[in-house]
Amino acid sequence: MNTVIDPFELAFKHMPTPAFIIESQTGKLHSINHSFALLFESFNATPGDSWVELCEEANSLEDWQDLYKKIHNGHIDRCENLLRIGNKQVNTQLEFQAMGGFVLACVYNTDHMDLVDAENTLLKFALTESSAGLWIWETDSDLISCSQSIGALLGLPQDKTPRSTTEWHALVHPDDVKKLSTVVTEHVNHCQNYYEAEYRIRKSDDEYMWVKERGRTYTKHIDGSIKKIIGFVEDISPQKTLEEHLRNQATFDELTGLLNRGAAVTHFKKQLGLAKRQYTPLTMAKINLDATNRLAALPMEIRNLAIQTSARHIYKKVREADVLARVEPDKLLLLLPNTSIRDAQTLLTNIINPTDNEITTLIEGKSDPLDFCVGIAAFPEDGETIEELAQSANEAVEIGRQKQLRVVIN
Repeated sequence: MNTVIDPFELAFKHMPTPAFIIESQTGKLHSINHSFALLFESFNATPGDSWVELCEEANSLEDWQDLYKKIHNGHIDRCENLLRIGNKQVNTQLEFQAMGGFVLACVYNTDHMDLVDAENTLLKFALTESSAGLWIWETDSDLISCSQSIGALLGLPQDKTPRSTTEWHALVHPDDVKKLSTVVTEHVNHCQNYYEAEYRIRKSDDEYMWVKERGRTYTKHIDGSIKKIIGFVEDISPQKTLEEHLRNQATFDELTGLLNRGAAVTHFKKQLGLAKRQYTPLTMAKINLDATNRLAALPMEIRNLAIQTSARHIYKKVREADVLARVEPDKLLLLLPNTSIRDAQTLLTNIINPTDNEITTLIEGKSDPLDFCVGIAAFPEDGETIEELAQSANEAVEIGRQKQLRVVIN
């Protein structure tokens, strides 16, 4: 009579990784595979009949039941354990899989595990990026092991790479250390599976680079606490440079470097709110850089140069607390906090009537101070909102342009 062999049982028996199956409730070994048996044979020993006999750190059935709860609830899927193999205690890494009334455990010897193994297995995907570097951190001893790729990333020989969190943090930018430490500490304290952080780290040439660090819990103690974390850092400096460029584009006018309209409104509203709370004067000026329509007839390259030159001249003449923005191609808006109409008129008259040296600089930059025309509006007389003040200043500058006046107060 032929016996029907279960293909899954056959696969388990002959899988190359040592493995065993435990009954969930009793902690008894239900079955072992050939590789697990060979592991014991090499020590002239035989496996115990239960988890308590097998595991050096287990003293009673309750220890297994506590572990099983963590496995069943998904809190532990990998941990390190000392297994009793004959009269030896072998440090192993166990991977658990709950299967109804049983638990499958796969055994990996970790006594000789190194970064080469890790690079070729768990995090090989991370090393497909040339800018990535792999590390392993043992939380109990605070030992950090860095791959050669970390050394290449930081420009350091491998024996000079950080070996502890203290040495690692010594390379992190002082403004970023606390943030990184908080993220990692929370990961460890809450026994989380994954974290990531962005920070600046110093290279061997003393220049800082932006990196993204991704860490993942690699193994846990039997109580569920984290034993090892494995992760990588990658260079994201180009990405950060692009982000900074995009932020600047969103905030600053590309031609003149002044605030653009959107950013100006934000600053203007803050200053107006301050003036309202403190009952201080505030004026707004609209500056037309082409009141004579001279620039309109120039080629674009020369017109842009003239606008740059005019904007630079005005920016140098305003005070530190003043806010200057380019709100139209040939028009600027200037907010003067804590400034009366009379003081604003004096300041702006000085701006549009430059010295001889300033006139020379303006003309060399294709600008002409005779093109300038200014309209002034005051809070609260000409408006109580930024929009109302801007409209009043715009009306004043239009009157000036039409009547060929240099400074007009609304």
